[in-house]
Amino acid sequence: MKALIFDGSPEGDSTGVRIAGELGRLLASQGYEAEHVVLRRKTIGNCSGCFQCWLKTPGICTLDDDNLELSRKFIASDLLIMLTPVTFGGYSPELKRMLDHFIANISPFFATVNGESHHRKRYESYPDLLVVGWLEQPDEATESVFSHLAWRNSINFYARRSGWGFIRPSAGPVELRERLEALLQELDRPPAGRRTQLPDVAASGTDLPPRKALLLCGSPRMAKSTSASLGGYLLGRLEAQGLETDTVHLYKALQDTRKLAKLLDAVDNADLCVLAFPLYIDSIPAPVLAFMQQVSEHRKTTPSGGGFAAVVNCGFIESRHNETALSICAAFAAESRFRWMGGISVGGGEGLVHGRPFAELGGPAIPFRKALDRVAEALAAGNPLPEDARCQLARPFVPAWIYRFVGSMNWKKRARRNGIRHRLGERPYQEA
Repeated sequence: MKALIFDGSPEGDSTGVRIAGELGRLLASQGYEAEHVVLRRKTIGNCSGCFQCWLKTPGICTLDDDNLELSRKFIASDLLIMLTPVTFGGYSPELKRMLDHFIANISPFFATVNGESHHRKRYESYPDLLVVGWLEQPDEATESVFSHLAWRNSINFYARRSGWGFIRPSAGPVELRERLEALLQELDRPPAGRRTQLPDVAASGTDLPPRKALLLCGSPRMAKSTSASLGGYLLGRLEAQGLETDTVHLYKALQDTRKLAKLLDAVDNADLCVLAFPLYIDSIPAPVLAFMQQVSEHRKTTPSGGGFAAVVNCGFIESRHNETALSICAAFAAESRFRWMGGISVGGGEGLVHGRPFAELGGPAIPFRKALDRVAEALAAGNPLPEDARCQLARPFVPAWIYRFVGSMNWKKRARRNGIRHRLGERPYQEA
């Protein structure tokens, strides 16, 4: 049996090496051959959200870097173990950058799992999954977010057995070994009542109505993205309320240190920051997560204040897929000394927006626009997002079965255009 250990520790953090060393000994005693991969030492580009791994080279990312070999090893493994410091309740950017490429390992077509939409399997079987996070002090809310993310990953990775848990970085050898032994045992015997409930985080308003609003667009497609369309419409409504507004596309701004310094200044000068992004593998895209880390570190030396809200859209019609990502945004706001003003969750974003300016859309987009109008009024007054507007934005704009059917037809149409209609189900990493 093969075990693959993805070590998402950042530079200077030796916790992953310590855990992997002990895991290697425990796994060997169980008949596993383990390989430890320190992800920060690998060349892994950011997923561009181009879907070419579905529509051009089925099952293979078009970025020719180490993500290809690591995906091959993932499919060939019996057990994947992910090691990561807990980051706002989620994973580290080092781990998330590799996981964002896992979209190539599933099919574009939809399946119904536990009553909700997911992508179909590309391969007949996938590795079991164990996720190990570390944080120095126990924190129930943070641990709940992390556990929820690991659980959602276990569904989308089609893991037959799964488990997750936490290690103290300062744990001694005996404590470390006993804790890892317990986590490995939980793969076969999940604890009764294993919690996957997200914490209830209340939104709040700002002390004064904001004067300056900054939209942070976290999509690699930048101005042509669903995130830019939804966030841009909201920003336009805020401008109509008298706010001074600005937009920054994070994937462009993070390309050099000078742009990053200007971006951090823009965040400092804004009374309200709105982050709009697409859902990637149940969470936040890796570059956006890395930026959030930099903001959090930067704001340790700046006065607290200002509001923070988030707009996330996903490719599934059910908006509840976005809940983990919004909880991570709320944790980021708290750690970065923002006022969390609430999050907007939109399901089937690409199907609703079609890449066009949101203000120009009719039909099913109309009630969504009205809801965003109410959101803008609340934010402009310094109030948290109104619950009725959030609920409207979270509603599916078509029945789930119609969305899944039309979506599958669209993938076939686009693949036929590329001349690969009959190759969509290829399994490039399956051993002969």
